[in-house]
Amino acid sequence: MNRRKHVATLAKSKPEASPEQVQRFERKLREVKLAVANLPGDEYHAELVKIIRRGGWTTLAEGVFFEAVAESMLAHTRDLAQLHQRLKAAFEAVQGD
Repeated sequence: MNRRKHVATLAKSKPEASPEQVQRFERKLREVKLAVANLPGDEYHAELVKIIRRGGWTTLAEGVFFEAVAESMLAHTRDLAQLHQRLKAAFEAVQGD
């Protein structure tokens, strides 16, 4: 029968991020914030709604393409929102240790 000895060990501390790493992380978060802030707002979407309500604004093929692009944008937007939530949850999980 194999018996293990239980020995108390000291928990190793987590390595600190270097100042350069922290700067890179901050820069990336600022870039994300700026990219999100630069997304078109309500006026842009209101203008698109006006355009699509005009008769003859597009052919059948272009309409299919428009729907595909709009669906893709919606999927990416939902994924982005979920990524933000997961990133924050990861921060909180690490911080909780």
